[in-house]
Amino acid sequence: MNLPLITVPRRTAVCCLATILLLGVSASRAAAQVKANPGNAPAAPQPDDPRVIVIRVDAPLRSGSTLVGKAALAEILTGREVNGEWLWIPDAKGWIKQSDVVPLDRAMIHFTAQIEQNPTSRAYFERGAARISLGDYEKAVADFSKAIERDPKNLPALNDRGTTYRRLGESEKAKADFDKVISAGTRHPAAYTNRGLAWLDLGNIEQAMVDLHVALELDEKYAPAWEASGAAREAMGHTAKAIDDYRIAVELDPSFALAWNNRAWLLATTPDGSLRNGRQAVEFATKACELTGYQKADVLDTLAAALAETGQFNQAVRRAKEAVAKADEHHKPGIEARLKLYETGKPYRQPASR
Repeated sequence: MNLPLITVPRRTAVCCLATILLLGVSASRAAAQVKANPGNAPAAPQPDDPRVIVIRVDAPLRSGSTLVGKAALAEILTGREVNGEWLWIPDAKGWIKQSDVVPLDRAMIHFTAQIEQNPTSRAYFERGAARISLGDYEKAVADFSKAIERDPKNLPALNDRGTTYRRLGESEKAKADFDKVISAGTRHPAAYTNRGLAWLDLGNIEQAMVDLHVALELDEKYAPAWEASGAAREAMGHTAKAIDDYRIAVELDPSFALAWNNRAWLLATTPDGSLRNGRQAVEFATKACELTGYQKADVLDTLAAALAETGQFNQAVRRAKEAVAKADEHHKPGIEARLKLYETGKPYRQPASR
């Protein structure tokens, strides 16, 4: 089965694919018109945790009768107001139907119930996607594997298992899954971008650039391929070209937090003084923090480095401490080492050989 694929919003260096035919949805479907303007009624109170998870592909987000966006399957959103059947999503500046989401703390109950009712490849794929959003990567791999067992042609499950393997540091397994997706005839930039990133993980920059070139030939406006190209050029030591690739990525997708972050990191920390720009680094790192709600350790770490580059060491120390508090054990030592620099009034510089 040849499955048309679409991309979903992403905040990490992977590209997830959601299937259209597998889920029985048309990519060009027209969303239902809003029967009433959701903005006129008083807001109902919200629970303590306002987060919800999307349970359908391309759930429409509307403001009045205008479609302002689409929420991806398993995307986590924060709702603030309820008006009848609608939930207001401030970050998207739109309303989503409550029937298209469930409270985040009931996500596994919902998706598991779907499996118990009908244990199809689709059902396991959906729960796997939800597990990725919840950060439960090992169980996500298990769900995608069950989806593939039930339908070996479920290419989105193969792709998303690959992206999950990458998150787990199992890049050989990831590349093997991306190989299968591409060998099945998929001509989508996300598939080649993902395999390019796997090649990059494995240290084969030349092959990574080959795949990323194909991705951009397929769609020169595909922002994730530009971001991945920036990462590859950074690994090659081509800092100016990497900064430019990240610039293109955010111009194509202004909500692309990872590309904003990576661009800011280079502008703040490159040993090449002709490329450093502390003012822009602070601006771009702040943008990345805003997009991620000041909740990601690596993004706060970048903001701290940018602030230190501009001499704002007290602020740099504050942000670095926030980053340490949110960091995992693998990344915490590096952030703590940079924090010590800021406490002594010194900015951080990447090694010149990088």
